[in-house]
Amino acid sequence: MKCYCNRVGNKLMQIPQAAPANVTIDGKPVRILPDQNDNQTDAAQDYRFVTVMNVAGGTQPTAQLVIQGSVDGALWVDVAAGTNRTAAGLYTEIIDSNNSLLLPWVRARLVLGGTANPNVDLAVDIVSTGPFQLSNS
Repeated sequence: MKCYCNRVGNKLMQIPQAAPANVTIDGKPVRILPDQNDNQTDAAQDYRFVTVMNVAGGTQPTAQLVIQGSVDGALWVDVAAGTNRTAAGLYTEIIDSNNSLLLPWVRARLVLGGTANPNVDLAVDIVSTGPFQLSNS
């Protein structure tokens, strides 16, 4: 088991309860920059995405959080996905890329569907086994 304790997380996506989403949203792309002074190789550093999603309303609603990666910040591929939620509720989940390649650029994508889309507020944090920063460039 890897330890994620005492590591600072970074916010990847935030949709506040006061302004929930009811359409599919692509989050802001960011680059993950591992700390070069922690004596840990970048390939050994592990990342997880801690999510809290509140799904409300809709008709036959679906809501899923997808983590996407990119080598250039323009062309995106799915690298991990949370559980597809099909009912109203408050859901917490840790999304792992299952040791697949986590590309230099990442973003969260909230995919909504149903006969009538639900309203969703959520928070997505990145945690890691080592120090890191997020960059917009």
